[in-house]
Amino acid sequence: MPIVHHRKPSLLSFPMWLGTRTLLRPALSLWPLNKPGMAGLFLIDRVLAVGPKPGGVVREQMTLDGRPVELIMPSGPSRRDSEAAILYLHGGAFVVCGLGSHRSIASRLSKACELPVFSVEYRQLPAFGVGTSVADAVGAYRELVGERGYRRVIVAGDSAGGFLAGKVIEAAAQEGLPRPTAFIGISPLLDLEVGTNPDRSSRSDAYIPQSKMRQLAALFGRGPVAFQGTRRVPDVADEDFPPTVIITAEGEMLEPDAIGLVESLDEVGVDAVAHSYSWQVHAFPVLTTRHPETLHAIEVTAAFVAQAIREAKDADDRKDQRAG
Repeated sequence: MPIVHHRKPSLLSFPMWLGTRTLLRPALSLWPLNKPGMAGLFLIDRVLAVGPKPGGVVREQMTLDGRPVELIMPSGPSRRDSEAAILYLHGGAFVVCGLGSHRSIASRLSKACELPVFSVEYRQLPAFGVGTSVADAVGAYRELVGERGYRRVIVAGDSAGGFLAGKVIEAAAQEGLPRPTAFIGISPLLDLEVGTNPDRSSRSDAYIPQSKMRQLAALFGRGPVAFQGTRRVPDVADEDFPPTVIITAEGEMLEPDAIGLVESLDEVGVDAVAHSYSWQVHAFPVLTTRHPETLHAIEVTAAFVAQAIREAKDADDRKDQRAG
């Protein structure tokens, strides 16, 4: 089954869903999308950056393709594949969040997968459009598989970062770069037109207002790097997709596209699975730490990644033997 439904929510799920629906959704609906309103959102990441630091990992500041990156690695002994890494692209509707807000999820993925995670601070609105965000994500991937020498790179992202991960898959195929080893999507945005798509609704979503997405969509075309290629990740050729695992909240606005992608990939033989959790909120593994559903989502994701790496490594070994 490519779609796995988890319909026994923990007790903590109900107050979390109701709280975000009652408090966060109205705040997002009213937040102004003028220049001062969007520029002020950077404070969210700055505030979260000074919070408690995740344990069990070490962090290092660096750059990839000229963009700031936080490299997070497990601090203890590891059996990790030294030629494998995760490229993480944070969410936030291309306008908010960054390294600080997503340090926790990047750290948990690093520990669970026993891999280095490169978390990228790509350029965002209001100064930069989605084309520029895509260029930063693709540039980081290009450097990892090029001069950094990683043979097996997993691309991961939540919400808007999921769209950027999909564009990395598209760019890798177009540029003849090594295909990503796996794609991790956490409530991924897969269609830039979701805010204006008449087949989509946010009525059951805990906090994403479709009206605000509609307003944001008008700003996505800002430069300086022009947007190129598909605006819908599912339109990327099926054969270009690596093994794919997606985590969603049941009923959230972005879930139909995620389920549709997994089903279409499964039909053509790509290893793909979606885990849908009831009574959760959009991108819940990013927002919570000890929440049972978050722990389970990280666990199933890590198991999927481990399997994808084993299969990719076996394929690389066979290729090296033939070349020798």
